[in-house]
Amino acid sequence: MLKSSNKLHVTIGIYTLLLFITIVLLFPVIFSKAGSFCIIGDNLHLSYPFLNKLSIALHKGYLPVWDANTFGGKNFPGELQSGTFYPFNILWCFLFGTMKGIDVYYIDLLVALHYFICLTGMYKLSRVFRMPPGAAIGAALVFTFTGVLSARSGCEVFIFYGLTLLPWAIFFLGKYYWERQRKRYLVFAGLVGGLQILAGHIQPFFHTLFIAVILVVFYEYWQRKSWKTFFFSFAGKFSIILLFSVIAALPQLYYAAEYLSRCYREVGQDGTYIGPLQKVPLRIYMYRYLLNPSDFENFIGQKSVLLNDWNFVYMGILPLCLCIAFLVKGRFLQITEKHTHLKKLLIIILVIGVLSVLGYLTFFPYILYAIPFVNGVRELSRYVILISFSDALLVGMALTYITQIGDQFFQPSSKLNLTIALLLILNVLYWIISQQKDISLDVSIPYLLAFLFLLSLVAVQTTIYTRSFAIAFILIDLFMNPVNYATTQVIFYPAKFYARNKIVDSLETSYGKYRVTFDMETYAMTRRNLGDIYNIQTKFGYGGTVNKSYFDFIKYSEGPEIDDLLNIKYVITDKRLDSNFVFKDSTQNLQLYERKNCYPRCYWKRQLGMSGAGIEAENKGTMRQLAYSDLYQKVEINCITRDTLIFSENYYPGWKCYDNQKEIKVYAASIKNYPPLFRCIPLERGHHVIEFKYNKVFYWF
Repeated sequence: MLKSSNKLHVTIGIYTLLLFITIVLLFPVIFSKAGSFCIIGDNLHLSYPFLNKLSIALHKGYLPVWDANTFGGKNFPGELQSGTFYPFNILWCFLFGTMKGIDVYYIDLLVALHYFICLTGMYKLSRVFRMPPGAAIGAALVFTFTGVLSARSGCEVFIFYGLTLLPWAIFFLGKYYWERQRKRYLVFAGLVGGLQILAGHIQPFFHTLFIAVILVVFYEYWQRKSWKTFFFSFAGKFSIILLFSVIAALPQLYYAAEYLSRCYREVGQDGTYIGPLQKVPLRIYMYRYLLNPSDFENFIGQKSVLLNDWNFVYMGILPLCLCIAFLVKGRFLQITEKHTHLKKLLIIILVIGVLSVLGYLTFFPYILYAIPFVNGVRELSRYVILISFSDALLVGMALTYITQIGDQFFQPSSKLNLTIALLLILNVLYWIISQQKDISLDVSIPYLLAFLFLLSLVAVQTTIYTRSFAIAFILIDLFMNPVNYATTQVIFYPAKFYARNKIVDSLETSYGKYRVTFDMETYAMTRRNLGDIYNIQTKFGYGGTVNKSYFDFIKYSEGPEIDDLLNIKYVITDKRLDSNFVFKDSTQNLQLYERKNCYPRCYWKRQLGMSGAGIEAENKGTMRQLAYSDLYQKVEINCITRDTLIFSENYYPGWKCYDNQKEIKVYAASIKNYPPLFRCIPLERGHHVIEFKYNKVFYWF
C-alpha cells in the first residue's frame, strides 16, 4: 500500500512538473499577455474569426452549420478548418465566449492547453516504450516545444490542435503492442484520430494514420506466423482504427463530403484551384511545397534558415547531438530486445519522413501520389512531422542509455574525444565573446550547452543527474528559441486588427439587406473574414475552399453587374475611389463608400434590368423582411401577379422553403447567361409568408 502511495505521489509530481514547464515556457502568453499565437497567417484571418463565429452561434443557441456572412453563404463546417464539431472548441466557446464572440486571450489559452495535452501525451507514449521518467520528459519536451509542431501553433492553429493529439493515438497503439493486446486500445487510437479530424484539418489525422500503419505493419511482421495471418491481422487492426476514426468524426465528415464535392480548393499560392475529387497537379505536389537539402541547415539553427510554411526541423542542438550519438553508437550498447525493435521502427519512420519531404528529389512521393485521396493533399513538406516524431523518441532512447553512450565516447583510452570536446567548447566561447554581431546568443549558447553536457558525461556517473542536466540544458535552449508566439504590440493583434469602429457599427445595420466588399491597396490590411466576427455580410471570405457555383459566378465576368446581382452595396477601402462611388464615412485608415447601384436582397424576375433604387421603390409596400439569420430567413410578400421571386442567396442542398407553412420546391435561378447561383421560387398572386430553413443532421447539440 505504501509503495502504491509513493508511486502515485511520483506520478502527480511529474505531471505537476510538466504543467509547470508548460506555464513557464508560455508565460508571455498565459500571464503577461505580451505574446499571442493569433497574429500570423491563418490564425489571424481564419482561426480567430471562425472561433468567434462558433462562439456567437453557440450563445445564440445553435451550431453554425451554415455561414450566411461570407461568400454569399457557405457550408461552414464543410471546409474542415472551422473546427465546428471539435469538443474542445465547443466547450471553450461555451465557457469563455459570449454572443459578441470570444476574446483572443482565451484562444491563446486554448493553444496553451493543447501544448500541455501534447506534452503529457508524448510523455506517456515514451513511458509505454519503457523509457525512464527523465528520458520520457526529454522526448516530450523535444517533440512538443521544437520543430514543426511548435512552429505550427503560431500560423495554423487547427493543424496544431490535430498534431498535439498524435502522441495520444500512438500511445494507445503502443499499449496494444507493448502491454496487452486488447482491442479497446485500437478503438481508443481510432477515436483520437477522429478527434484530429474534428480539430479542423485532415493532414494531422493522415500523418498519424501513416505512422500508425508503419507501426502496425512493423509489429505484425515481427510477430507473424505466416503471410496470410500477417495480412489478415494487419487488415483487421487497421479497419478497427479507421472505423472508429470515422465514427468519431462522422458529423464533420458528413458536411465535408457534401461540400468538398461542390467546391474548388486552392492548392497553389499562384491562385491554382482544383475541382471536386481532383488530384493536386503533379507540378505542385512534387515541386512546390517541399524541403530542399539546404533547408536541413535549420537543424543547426532555428533562425539560420526560415523554412517554407513554417515546417521547421530544428530540435535543439543537444537533442540533435543525442540523437546522432544514439544512432552512431546504438549497435555497441546493451539495450533490450524491445528497444532494439523500437530503434528500427523509428529509423524507418525517420527515413520515410525524409524521403517524403524531399519531393521530386526521391522516388517515394511518386508512390504517395498514386494513393487515392493522398494525392489530393498538397505540401509534402508537412511530412516533416514524421521526422520530428521519430527524432524526439530517439532522444528519449539516447537519454535512456545515456551512461553507456558516455562510456562509448569517453573511454579511458579515448583522450582524443575529450580533447576535441574541450577545443570545441573553447571555440564556442570565442563565438560568444567576440562574434556576437554575426552569431547571436540563441545560436551560440545551445552549442555551448551541448558540449558542456558531453563533458559532464565524464565527470558525472549517476544516470539520474545526467538526465536532469540534459533536461535543464534543453529547457535553456527552449528559452533561447521560444515557440512561435508573436508580440501583441503590433497592428495585427486581433483585438486591434478587428476592433469595432463606426464603419462596423454602420454596416451591421445592413445585415440581411446588403453585402460588402473590400478594395484594398494594402492587401495585408484586408479583414477578410470580418463577417464572421460581426453581423456583416461580405462578398468574399478567407479559406482554402470556395463553393464551386459561387466561384463560377464571380469569375464569369469582371463587369459591375456581377456585384449588382450579388447585392453588394458597400465598399471598404484604404484609398480614394472615383465618382462611381459615394463616400459615406471614414475611420483611421479605412473609408466606406456606397455603390450607386445594386439589386436588393430579393426581387421579381420581371424586374431584372431595372435600377436597384427603382426595384426597391416598386417593392416597398409589398415585401417585408421579418427575420434573417444563418439558418432561418423569413419574408412577407404580397404578390400582385404571378412571377418568380429571386433571392441573392446561394442555392445549396439543405435549404428548404415554406410558403405559408407549406413546403415548396426551391430552384436555381437562370439569369441571362450567368452560371446558376441564386435561389428562386415561383409564386402565385396573393399573400405569402416565405420561410427558408437550413435542415441538416447533426444540427442540434
